[in-house]
Amino acid sequence: MTKTKTEHLAPLASQAVAILRELHALTGERRYVFPGRDPHKAMSEVAVNAALRRMGYDTKTEITGHGFRAMARTILRQSNGASSVECGGIL
Repeated sequence: MTKTKTEHLAPLASQAVAILRELHALTGERRYVFPGRDPHKAMSEVAVNAALRRMGYDTKTEITGHGFRAMARTILRQSNGASSVECGGIL
């Protein structure tokens, strides 16, 4: 569900599905692949940015968690002309 309480379906590449299946063996029946401190909530943007910094990214000048969303939107538009409406309004 999205923030507007509407269902959002996104097709995944077979490689992404394979990775999620591998993770499922480790995470079990949890709702989120990347839970926050509270397992009933997703990771916060602060936590995502902290993880990016630990991986060596400068979240002030290179990329932020929110930046990945914008990047995905751009790539989708360039590759197949998808609009944010066609992507469920979340990109």
